[in-house]
Amino acid sequence: MNAHQESCDVIIVGGGMVGLALACALKHSGLHIVLIERREATVRESLGRDCRVSAIVRGNVRILEGLGVWPYLEQSAGPIRAMRIWDNQEPGGIRFDAAEIGEDALGFLVENSQLQKAMHRCLLDAEHVEYLCPAELERVAWTDESVRATLKDGTAWTAPLIVGADGGRSWLRGKAGIDCHQRDFRQQGIVATVRPERGHAGVAYQRFLPTGPLAMLPMSGGLCSIVWSADDDEAGRLMAMDDDAFLEALNATFGPVLGRLVGTGARAAFPLKAQLARHIVRPRLALIGDAAHTVHPLAGLGVNLGLRDAMVLAQEIVDARRFDEDWGELSVLNRYMKQRLPDVLAVMGAMEGFHQLFTRDVPGLKLLRGAGMRLVGNSGAIKHLLMRNSTGLSLPVPRQIG
Repeated sequence: MNAHQESCDVIIVGGGMVGLALACALKHSGLHIVLIERREATVRESLGRDCRVSAIVRGNVRILEGLGVWPYLEQSAGPIRAMRIWDNQEPGGIRFDAAEIGEDALGFLVENSQLQKAMHRCLLDAEHVEYLCPAELERVAWTDESVRATLKDGTAWTAPLIVGADGGRSWLRGKAGIDCHQRDFRQQGIVATVRPERGHAGVAYQRFLPTGPLAMLPMSGGLCSIVWSADDDEAGRLMAMDDDAFLEALNATFGPVLGRLVGTGARAAFPLKAQLARHIVRPRLALIGDAAHTVHPLAGLGVNLGLRDAMVLAQEIVDARRFDEDWGELSVLNRYMKQRLPDVLAVMGAMEGFHQLFTRDVPGLKLLRGAGMRLVGNSGAIKHLLMRNSTGLSLPVPRQIG
């Protein structure tokens, strides 16, 4: 093995959706970007579709448009034109319509693998982005002036900044000695693609159950993606069922809103946890996406937070270069952190609040939930503000790096 050393301007560890978004955002910056990914992701298919999906909110669709990614996605993305939310078997609920905020959709449901493919296509003409896959880091060392990342093949890269985009169990975060605040919900999220008897008309449904929410999300082609949050024991029971038994349980729980659910593909389950890194930045290190924070998938906002991280960090890097600043210095990285923390903490707090509100069996809480939902549903101003914030349309995040 012949070891050699190379230099670049930014090292990105992790080639998932968020790491790729940062590379796309920086591709016209003139900076030399090296993106390191251990292996290509394995796609778990369910009725011929990726069972891992993301609801990209309207504001973040504009980000993807600005990056040049959206044209590769819009044909396969399923528009979410409205959302209906209700509390278990209680009557009523809330309906949010995109038309109420002057939009054609609240967001779009995309398959994670399709979003990654679109980002790869966007990077094909990027002269200054190197995508190394499969490639695995062996060690990383920081100095006052740079960071040195050594691959298992002996190649060493030095740069002013290294970015951790390598997920909730971030290797880079661990090597930096950064711990996390953690919240284990003791639940599993069950995901699968299902076929409803009736058309979904672009409406997303979310039913809050005592053990967690069941989301039915509209996909293109008339299919739906489910995210069923259940306590660990119940999730194990559901995962052990054959397809017919699982469909019966799903129909009984979701109800006849879309007629019967008549088909299901393969299921997958993942543990539900929330965590926040104790340090999102260090000298010559920034964390983005799940490496920095993970949230309950209740509202499908995790990837959206990561995309906003990538855009804010990219803008700070480009601005620092423009003004001859060292973009790996803590003074620059703190600007990224201070912009992102309010959004991240607000979403994490809201998800924890919703979880407690809908899963705790406290006398009078059901009446309080019902009154709150009626208040939001009947108050145009509150509802409009909530929709603008949840779709990311009112957040000060760059849509395109200038």
